[in-house]
Amino acid sequence: MAKTNFSGPITTGPIQNTTGTTIGENVRDAAFVTNTASFPFDYASFAATTDADRLALVASNPSSTTSVTLVDSTQNVPGITSVGGFEMASMITLTSAGNDSSLTATITGTDIFGYTQTEDRVMANTGVVSSVKTFKTVTAIDISGAGTVCTLEVGILTTNAVSVICRSLFNSDPLSQTSSTVGKNLANNIVIPAFSRITNINLIVTTAFDQNTFMQLGANVAQAAGSTTNTHDLDYFAGASSGTDVKAVGSRHIPVYFLQSTAQSTNCMNVSDDDASGYEVDKALVMTANFGAAVSAGSAVLNVTWLQKINNAN
Repeated sequence: MAKTNFSGPITTGPIQNTTGTTIGENVRDAAFVTNTASFPFDYASFAATTDADRLALVASNPSSTTSVTLVDSTQNVPGITSVGGFEMASMITLTSAGNDSSLTATITGTDIFGYTQTEDRVMANTGVVSSVKTFKTVTAIDISGAGTVCTLEVGILTTNAVSVICRSLFNSDPLSQTSSTVGKNLANNIVIPAFSRITNINLIVTTAFDQNTFMQLGANVAQAAGSTTNTHDLDYFAGASSGTDVKAVGSRHIPVYFLQSTAQSTNCMNVSDDDASGYEVDKALVMTANFGAAVSAGSAVLNVTWLQKINNAN
């Protein structure tokens, strides 16, 4: 069967005038065609194993370390590269053996999209501090001043946030496709055109997750001059890192059962709202989940409905 692609906005109804007084003759009564996309996932999509020195070893980072020696600056941080045909990003941990609380670690790497990302993080006093952002790779970590007081190691925690991009490379569910499938089906993607308006976000949990699950729904946001550095906003559209637990079986719509703030609602009204003017970009949705402990059960589907490009010329 042939495939036809339409470029929005697609309207219905006979009248698009904005002037006049007679309803049905010269008062606008056009509506817009809705678009819906779905992304199925399960607990394995967010699987991570606590590994305190996955990224940097104590033996390689003694006292006075100012430039962290990494195990592999190209590795995927959570260590998952093929589940459903998409990759992960996760928070990282910095474990100080001494009092490094007066020092700042500058982390450089890539976000879930593969774009450059940086974060400055105040270090711990003989303990662990986690990044706020999720990283797909970490390419460098620089320590301020004279460097660490004692040794340092860098890794990940099972209970930290993990990001999953809603853009599969093949349809593993329900078609059981793999990376070697010929003629891959790409139906499990949620990429929304610039200037569109999200009208509903629906998270359907079909098999309960066995740990507390807090979900955020984010996207890429273009910076000044169209820069992609630090582009990932973890909760651009909905959700929070704490508050409403979405682990149980059920259908959760925004804003009550899938949290949404006024600012997030505004971003749904125009998905390009926070983009630098003149550099509005399509939005690839990203789910970021924060579990209470290692997760070994649960499955769900994220559904998003939008009106395409209605904030552009229509």
